[in-house]
Amino acid sequence: MHRDFPVHGSSRRLPAPEDMPELPPESAGRAVWIPSLVDVQCEPGFPGFPVRENATSLAAAARAGGFGDLLLSPRVDPVMDTPEQLSRPAALTGGPRLHFAAALTTGLLGAELTEVGLLKRAGAVALSDGGLPVADSVVLRNAMEYAAEFDLLVVIRPADPALDRIGVANDSPVACRLGLRGNPASTEEIGTARAIALCRATGARVHLTHLGTRRAVEALAAAVAEGLPITGSAAARSLLLDEEALDDGRYDTRLRLHPPLRTAVDRAALVAAVRAGTLLLAADHQPRAPEEKEHEFERAVPGSAGLRSAFGAAMRALGDLDVVIRALSTAPASLLRLEPLGWALVDPAADAVLAHERGVAADALEGHLLRGRVLATLPPDR
Repeated sequence: MHRDFPVHGSSRRLPAPEDMPELPPESAGRAVWIPSLVDVQCEPGFPGFPVRENATSLAAAARAGGFGDLLLSPRVDPVMDTPEQLSRPAALTGGPRLHFAAALTTGLLGAELTEVGLLKRAGAVALSDGGLPVADSVVLRNAMEYAAEFDLLVVIRPADPALDRIGVANDSPVACRLGLRGNPASTEEIGTARAIALCRATGARVHLTHLGTRRAVEALAAAVAEGLPITGSAAARSLLLDEEALDDGRYDTRLRLHPPLRTAVDRAALVAAVRAGTLLLAADHQPRAPEEKEHEFERAVPGSAGLRSAFGAAMRALGDLDVVIRALSTAPASLLRLEPLGWALVDPAADAVLAHERGVAADALEGHLLRGRVLATLPPDR
């Protein structure tokens, strides 16, 4: 067992030798048990989008990726904004534990606050904008004040709402060469500054998702050093991919993401911040159906699957199992106050190119060399 990181008091027993999975020959002697992974940004394809994903495929993706816990976005259909919506079955057969982030505002429309106290009583562990920035700062401040009162985590993607609607690629010479409309990095910088200011004013616990710019990460680090109750995460794929991945003339819609991939300098800043413990990592699992991606680049629906590739991407970019465990397991678990964790059996030294699997939502990292293979996943005891 890998013992460099605590397992938050877990009493979970490892399987008996006779129950161990059969290991590939090349993994013999390299396999190691680690705490199962925790995703703080999972947007499932169900309910409401059956062509994207179902409960069975989500459970399979989580097992394949080593994930034992998922924080689900409220951005489903219908939106998870009432206690009744949170009363859905909170378990997947053979899959991870599910935790729910309820909507900050009714319908995620950014206007009317949801019933925060009732949502917490119904099982919500966080409030979230579902990746849709709240335009009205007064509404966002009021939501944070209620969240602080009920001790709920506030999960938001920092962005200026008006600037956020512009463009489909990073606003840079790369986008110009490709003839794509640019999305400015300043949208994230403005959104991060606003979130930090409101965190300071309200005392709410805040988590910023989808961070991708150097200046936003620097602002987050300063806020953490100030002692504010704020954290942030980046998608694991963003440690390997930057805007240069688009510059091959193929207009690969697997790379149609929002927010878009930023510069190589930004990517290096993300890697450094994860190493320093400033940033957590997320799978940022947003499965999309083939028919949503089979368009010209600007019309393709943004998003990518991520559960299967997050561990391999993190290991490839960071090369340090201890750092990966902290960023993808123990730190997210601490953020969500999860206990105990499950286990994942991994070969941290296995190299493999991520291939597309038939019937599985496309992943932006398909065709890329990843490091580390998940051999088995034991979700936490429920």
